[in-house]
Amino acid sequence: MINKLLPALGAVAAVVSFSAPAQAAPVITTNYNASDMNIVLGTDGTYSANFGKSGIAKGTFEHVYSFTLPGYLTGSASVSTSAVKLKPATDLDLISVFFNGVELTGTKGALNESVFVNDVPMIAGKANTLVIKGMSRGAGSYGAQATFAPVPEPASWAMMIGGFAFVGGALRRRNTARVAFA
Repeated sequence: MINKLLPALGAVAAVVSFSAPAQAAPVITTNYNASDMNIVLGTDGTYSANFGKSGIAKGTFEHVYSFTLPGYLTGSASVSTSAVKLKPATDLDLISVFFNGVELTGTKGALNESVFVNDVPMIAGKANTLVIKGMSRGAGSYGAQATFAPVPEPASWAMMIGGFAFVGGALRRRNTARVAFA
């Protein structure tokens, strides 16, 4: 019986040894900078940006947007996709999106996907990043928007709190009733 199984086991071993190892599709990483984002300064010290890519080749991708802002700001961002039909060449699935390490949440794995995040701290004078990982079926696209607003400095907060204390003390002193008995 063993003599009959040996040739079969040998054949299986030969097939396994000559088979190519299974490999996952490579993730194509592309780096972008502020010039790819159309960042615009507002009149009130805020910034806004819009950016995106279309015609993304089939496969898994990672797009890393790096940009520097001049002050300490807080940012909000959203990324969205759209397709006519689920899983044709123009469909794109978002795997993950991170803004300075904070994950954007929302709808993923659908025909039209949308993820967002609010109040993410931006670091002044250093690289801030938005990392988009996804899977394109051949001609996928996404669009993204971001806004940035100034964060009040600690001295501004202290002055504001002191002002509230002053106004509260003045109101308390003014509203004190005096009772006199005859």
